[in-house]
Amino acid sequence: MTEQQAQEKPLEEPAAEEAAEDEMLEEESERLPFPNARVVKIIKDNLKNDHQVKKEAKVAANELPGDILADVSQGMDREDFFTLSIEHFNRAARKYKEIGLTQKRIFKIKKLLEKQRAEIDELIAEIELEHPDASI
Repeated sequence: MTEQQAQEKPLEEPAAEEAAEDEMLEEESERLPFPNARVVKIIKDNLKNDHQVKKEAKVAANELPGDILADVSQGMDREDFFTLSIEHFNRAARKYKEIGLTQKRIFKIKKLLEKQRAEIDELIAEIELEHPDASI
């Protein structure tokens, strides 16, 4: 084997590995609910920092909306009507839409409690200055 052939051989192996990996990705993407490239684009568009997203995370990110959509569809299926409208969809998807509202409410409550804690700490400091012998 010449030196040139020895150098070319390792280059052929990664190409074969990439082809096998591409074939596996195609097979896997057929079983996924959404086009994997679109899901990955959405993920990368929403990342502020540069990250490398592993395959398992991409697959899980693709399966999650599929599971949510399946749950919403089952909720819509429980409707008595033959024709399903946006109202039926909204009713079935309500628990997922309320997650954001609940998080906002929790954030507001935390801020309010932090403000009250600061006010209480100020009152305690004032009392301690006025009455150093009193213990709280």
